[in-house]
Amino acid sequence: MAKVCIIVGSRRNGNSSHLANILKDRFKKERIVSYIITPGNQKIYLCTGCMDCDTNGHCDFKDDMSENIDKILDSDTLIFITPTRWNLLSGDLKIFMDRLNPLYTTKKLENKKMVSLVIGSKDKAEYSTEAALTSLNSFADSSNMRLIYSHQFNNCLEGTDILDKQEEIDNVVCELIKIIK
Repeated sequence: MAKVCIIVGSRRNGNSSHLANILKDRFKKERIVSYIITPGNQKIYLCTGCMDCDTNGHCDFKDDMSENIDKILDSDTLIFITPTRWNLLSGDLKIFMDRLNPLYTTKKLENKKMVSLVIGSKDKAEYSTEAALTSLNSFADSSNMRLIYSHQFNNCLEGTDILDKQEEIDNVVCELIKIIK
């Protein structure tokens, strides 16, 4: 049975969380187990760059990342969803990715499937989401994960705008289900 960990880069109950919940509901109907992690609503300390995890394979901090790492290790596929902030991924998501360094150094992210979903507030021609997408895809590449799908949603300024993109979401979900199963 496929297991998916959905990491939401926004702590607000807006477009990113709406998309994550839609994915979780649709996956459940397909018998795909999924977890949602919202790092901004958790106790996660900033990485200090001490590099202890490079030698001992785990972080010395005691916070919510221990449980998050267990969920990631239990998952076949990681789906990162981020709103763009100044054309970049969210700070909460960057902090979360930094704290995955123990999994990078122990090569426990290798060959996991990864999906990058980026949500922009304006039209793509007016304001790009490319830098956020590039950051996520570079993370997959450097971690030796298999990037299996990327998509950009645009014109999602208000917190529920993504809900008006049902056809686009349906297409993304159908593609993901085919790839993940």
